[in-house]
Amino acid sequence: MSPAPTQYPLWIAAVVAAFGVCLIALGLVRPAPPPGGDQHARAPSEQLLERHQRALAVLRTAGVTGKVAIADFSDGLGISVTQHVEDGSVLMRIPESMALDTGRTRSCRDGNEEPATLDCQIERAVASAVSAKEATTLTGLIVLLVMERRRGIAGDFAEDSTTDVLATFPALPWQRDNGLFAIDEEEFRIFSTGTSMAGWRESALKVVSIAHDFMIDKLPHLEEVKIDEVRWAYLMLQSHAQWAEEEAPSGLELPPSVLFLLPLFLARPTPEWQHGVKLRHNKEEGSYEVVATHVMRPGDEVHYVDRRLSDASVLSFQGLWLTGRHRMRLTLNVSAAKKDPATLPVLQKYGCAAQPLYLYVMQQKSVDNQFMGCMRLLALAANATRLQRAEKKGWFDRWPVTGMVDQKTEAAATELGINALQQVLSRLGSSSAQMRQRFGGDTAAARPTVHVREAETMIVVGLLKSMKELQLVSSSEYLFEALKEDGGRDNRARGRG
Repeated sequence: MSPAPTQYPLWIAAVVAAFGVCLIALGLVRPAPPPGGDQHARAPSEQLLERHQRALAVLRTAGVTGKVAIADFSDGLGISVTQHVEDGSVLMRIPESMALDTGRTRSCRDGNEEPATLDCQIERAVASAVSAKEATTLTGLIVLLVMERRRGIAGDFAEDSTTDVLATFPALPWQRDNGLFAIDEEEFRIFSTGTSMAGWRESALKVVSIAHDFMIDKLPHLEEVKIDEVRWAYLMLQSHAQWAEEEAPSGLELPPSVLFLLPLFLARPTPEWQHGVKLRHNKEEGSYEVVATHVMRPGDEVHYVDRRLSDASVLSFQGLWLTGRHRMRLTLNVSAAKKDPATLPVLQKYGCAAQPLYLYVMQQKSVDNQFMGCMRLLALAANATRLQRAEKKGWFDRWPVTGMVDQKTEAAATELGINALQQVLSRLGSSSAQMRQRFGGDTAAARPTVHVREAETMIVVGLLKSMKELQLVSSSEYLFEALKEDGGRDNRARGRG
């Protein structure tokens, strides 16, 4: 028998994380099943596959069309294409009634026939409250999802296609052991300090409480709903939000353009536009179209885009952690950058105008293109004339991939980036003493939040290392010119390609 894996005390894990050393394997993982549990797990996995297939079949009878099927990708279930698809082709057409939307009363019959069904009454109440700003969109969505979950369970709510889709979701008790509500309050407060999920638990609890109070006060037929059910709905919404267009990087906030299309609840997310589908609303046809953004072969997976997908969101909303390419939202203090007011429209256009500046970055060996592009753009923003000159020379043509402008600009950009990253690293280390004092004897496996802290530390340390290497290059005229020439040759080669 092989020995059990070593359990690292948290203080060791924290030190290792500070030096950017990864202790975890590749993939999106769940807590390991007990030894010999494969046979017992097989039946539930087959049942889950059947539920996904049944849900898609029911959605088809409700009007969903497309060249797709449910597929088992060995690391999870998702949606795949069933035939060759060209870039820009429509993969699926989804009726408007298949969207969870606070502005739509999908259960109401055409016109204002009375008496309205109970689900129609609730949808009208939600739509009215959100329209009058008596409730937020997220509160409205939570109410709708709680109502949809009760179809087939509570006698007043008739089953429909939503029932089969939600049958693929975790059961209600799941949220007691997974996600941010299951994490010890003190653990989350201490370990999230300095990370991108700092304050998330408090904010989520507040949102859930408001939604719960709304149901009790405004919706008599939902007044018996328990807080666990509201928490479940909150986590399901946060983990299934589908981006339709680029928005400013958000934390817990859901941008206005985010959609909740029921068929895509059966799909899996990606944070990158080039790997996900495009969603567009065809008002004339009364449907949403799921559009391929690249050529796809039979069996390729269909991903919706979740621009917020990161180690923090995966742990908080799904109770999992990323162990492959880590991703985080950086909060950068770039107030030291001098900005000519005339350059503000350009900064806003490319998402580099905010203070603090929020950027999502992935763990990688080289400097993140969006991060470096913004640092260079902020360095150029001190002088509108220089920025305009760079723009005319095609500096933005391959954004966020950018080239070196001149040695002075590169030096300013690297200094700005290094200073901002050092502040992030300092915030990450600010609770180290509390960690050692309160949880120093625990294992890393016992405290799931350490995975996010470790991943984000690795990202920042790696990015800081790359930036310091660039700073060294920009301080030497010889090295700078050599690297700039190499970059120019690469760009010309790509242009010929």
